Amino acid sequence: MREPYQLAVDARDARFDGVFFVGITSTRVYCRPACKSRLAYDHHRRFFNSAAAAERAGFRPCLRCRPELAPGRLDAVSQLARDAVQRIAAGALNGRAVATLASELGVSERHLRRALERELGVAPHELAQTHRLLLAKRLIVDTDLPMTRVAYASGFQSLRRFNAVFRAQYRMPPTALRRGRRVPEQVEGFLRLTLSYRPPLAWEPLLRALGCEGPRHERSVQIEERTGLVVVENSAADGHLVADIADSLLPVLMPLIAGLRRVFDLDAEPAVIGAHLAERGLAELVARWPGVRVPGRFDGFVSPDEFPETERRLQLMAERWRPWRAYAAQLLRLAQPQSSGSLRARDPLLEAPHLA
Repeated sequence: MREPYQLAVDARDARFDGVFFVGITSTRVYCRPACKSRLAYDHHRRFFNSAAAAERAGFRPCLRCRPELAPGRLDAVSQLARDAVQRIAAGALNGRAVATLASELGVSERHLRRALERELGVAPHELAQTHRLLLAKRLIVDTDLPMTRVAYASGFQSLRRFNAVFRAQYRMPPTALRRGRRVPEQVEGFLRLTLSYRPPLAWEPLLRALGCEGPRHERSVQIEERTGLVVVENSAADGHLVADIADSLLPVLMPLIAGLRRVFDLDAEPAVIGAHLAERGLAELVARWPGVRVPGRFDGFVSPDEFPETERRLQLMAERWRPWRAYAAQLLRLAQPQSSGSLRARDPLLEAPHLA
């Protein structure tokens, strides 16, 4: 029997986007599972659970499906690895030592290295370098920023270091990515980037949970004494959010992108979550609000399944759906419009025995 990863690639199944990557040994390129390029033979495929692992093995990212845009995956790793990955994605190792990050996480440097090798197949500095390179690739292709600004915005400490690492890893100069490309439309004074997610996404309920009125999320952000406006809209047809980021926030772009992904819960796997909740009695609500998300904190590394719900009765009911209780709580809240700030005392749906 062919393994599931082979079948997912054959079907170009978008549900596995970011869950794994496939390297093609004949071209030394790695792709997202749903890449539209010609399918390779099984024996030419190698599978990796992270982009960093693929790059460690000598593969470079596909220029067509652009692995740097894939959503992340954190549900299958330990809490330590999850915390480390989130912090590294936010730039924790840009100009800082692994020992410093390990100390912040309350473990030894050796233990942190061992955890990431076991869970992701890479060392901390390799993971950090992949994040920097993939962000630089996005900025080169999607913007007209000068290479110097691209290098520093991506977390590199010098333009010379950026050029050397890019050439060594991707076997081409950074400028090669700008030949024959079309730059997406930009708003003056802003940098426009896309943030991918796994469809579907219940956008309107998410905006209401964030306290927004209207079709977009708009807020002023401050990171490391840098302040600027961020405007986010949903492009459901393309499976990504469109973020217009004030130029003043460019020096803190890595922590900003990481924060936005947490706020909008963009690394969630709705197919897995929905199937789990549907099998345990919430099928009607899952069908009514497919792709519900749990709003995260912009300034903190909190996982959605840590369950920030404060409504006591809702919290007790949602505990029945571990480990997806936070998503169950969001569905239950949507199904039960609040009056005077609390759930109604009696509700046949919420008290039905089949939900236990």
